[in-house]
Amino acid sequence: DEVWVIERLPLNSINQQVKSKFASTQDLINLTKAMESTTSMDAMTVVDYDEELQKKVAHRSPFLSYCEQNGIVSGASTSKVGYRVKDQKTTSEFIAETASIPEHREAEFNTQIATMKTLVYPIEISDLARTSIDLKDLLEEEITDGFMDIATSKDKALLQGTGGEGALDFTGLFPSIKTNKESINGSITLHDVDVMAQAAIDSGGSPSAIVTTPSIGRQLNSMITDRMRYLDQDEFILGHNVTMYRSPNGARLPIIVDPNIDTTTGGEKLAIIDNDSLRIRELLPPTMLELAKNKLSDSRVLFTWFTFYNRAEYKNAVLTDVTSDLTGVGSSP
Repeated sequence: DEVWVIERLPLNSINQQVKSKFASTQDLINLTKAMESTTSMDAMTVVDYDEELQKKVAHRSPFLSYCEQNGIVSGASTSKVGYRVKDQKTTSEFIAETASIPEHREAEFNTQIATMKTLVYPIEISDLARTSIDLKDLLEEEITDGFMDIATSKDKALLQGTGGEGALDFTGLFPSIKTNKESINGSITLHDVDVMAQAAIDSGGSPSAIVTTPSIGRQLNSMITDRMRYLDQDEFILGHNVTMYRSPNGARLPIIVDPNIDTTTGGEKLAIIDNDSLRIRELLPPTMLELAKNKLSDSRVLFTWFTFYNRAEYKNAVLTDVTSDLTGVGSSP
């Protein structure tokens, strides 16, 4: 029988190259074969994680943790999820007392399909290593590393997945926002944030949170302190507080600072999100599968099936190309 073995990639730190990856077509074929050959229920188990590990995930993958805590993640029963994108045509308007009532313009619904994507993390422990180290401790350490690695990869994909025809991942948050999008090409102000939040509100959105880079997060902290005369904060998870921004409609929005936001395209950036428009569907949470033994090692794979879509991108807003607060730091006078 064919046995699926994934080459281990070098991993120096959580912020460098991760070992988990979105599966290719051949990877999926091999994974299916491995699952079909599984005869023991113990060989395929959903991994459970304690509160301390969840805290670490919140620090390293903040947007993912925010989604999990705010009802954006839900289960799925099929590999393809259908949803409808509404194009509203009718709007309220003032009319004269004797004027005719305007005609109703029927909204258009575009049906979309979100396909589950497979994220995998290979685990391999040599038989020689098993003779010198407690296998249970070593396996637990590998699974923990794998869970953290998968969480980071998920977070990065949710933020800036490229998607498109034939892509292994999906279109992430920042690329999905097209309507309310502005390039600052300079320093950011709270007025800039207010204007974009209002644009999302005017489009029918109800801002729920801000997702941004560490640089913009620091700048907002300073500006909010100057405006409010104190730093309004709230608890994100136990022991982890976030700054709150007061939007034009009076709502308090948590500022989720995420180190996994890519700044190579669009520079420093900020997204104002409406929770109701975002969906993460999970067919299978992180699960460990034992692979057939074909060499002197214990081979397993940690994998998950999930997808993400923005069903009303116009309810969100994004600011890009913001000047970093570190520009010029450390340079010669």
